[in-house]
Amino acid sequence: TLLVWDMQLVNYGKKIIARRNQFIMELNEVVHDIHHKISGGREEMVIKYEPNIEDIFFEDELIRAKEKDLKYAQTSVGPHRDDLKISVGDIDVRKFGSQGQQRSCALSLKLSEIKLVEQTIHDKPVLLLDDVLSELHSNRQNFLIHSIGDIQPIVTCTGLDEFINNRMNIHK
Repeated sequence: TLLVWDMQLVNYGKKIIARRNQFIMELNEVVHDIHHKISGGREEMVIKYEPNIEDIFFEDELIRAKEKDLKYAQTSVGPHRDDLKISVGDIDVRKFGSQGQQRSCALSLKLSEIKLVEQTIHDKPVLLLDDVLSELHSNRQNFLIHSIGDIQPIVTCTGLDEFINNRMNIHK
């Protein structure tokens, strides 16, 4: 039955790869501007989709890897092995970014996600942030606090000073 499963993997895998490419293009349009603002205009963030295999070679590569896959009892080719590369300038943030850069990129992705979801469902989702302010510089903290003012945030933090100093309505 492996042939049947492989045919389905190729069929749906190609669709997943195509949709991910499209989504990353849409996400880059939003995340670029948000990260540019978070960084005070000093950083350019780019997300690159890194597929494990190009969709046109997927079926051939799956056949070629069959013996190895049977030996290890796992599929080594396909969209389940894809990844994202998040860069600030020429720096791969996952490998070489500081904790502050990594946190800023994660925050940019969260705010972008909020914007994309809002565009899709025409309503504002709830934003959950856990101890997000601890490793951000004050300018980035200020940007975040002012960016979440019109949505429903649930924020955990070790101190309220940042919110009080920025006149954020705690009850909100």
